[in-house]
Amino acid sequence: MKRLAHKCIEECEERELRSLLELAQKLEAAALADDYFVSRKLFPNVDFYSGLALTAIGIPLSMFTVIFAMGRGVGWISQWKESIEEPVRKICRPRQIYNGEEPREFQHRDARLHRLRSFTDFGH
Repeated sequence: MKRLAHKCIEECEERELRSLLELAQKLEAAALADDYFVSRKLFPNVDFYSGLALTAIGIPLSMFTVIFAMGRGVGWISQWKESIEEPVRKICRPRQIYNGEEPREFQHRDARLHRLRSFTDFGH
């Protein structure tokens, strides 16, 4: 009975993984045919299919970001180390211009909660 149950679970998981792979392939094909992605030369990166591999080996979704970041850690540290040791030959990112909010003064949590409550109270 135990073997039969194990085999049923394996077959069910295999079907689920196959359907996830098929979905991923359809999403990739749609992205590669979409003008938005094509005009910007955007392609699914390694993480797109890594998620399937992590799912297949039982890694919980909540750990994906951590695992992806761990794999990049060596590159980030190498880039930082090179920029410190060789200021003339830095690896750098293209210039990015921040257009978000200006810096603001820190507000204590209680003040933020009070403001949020008064905003969501709707006069009740």
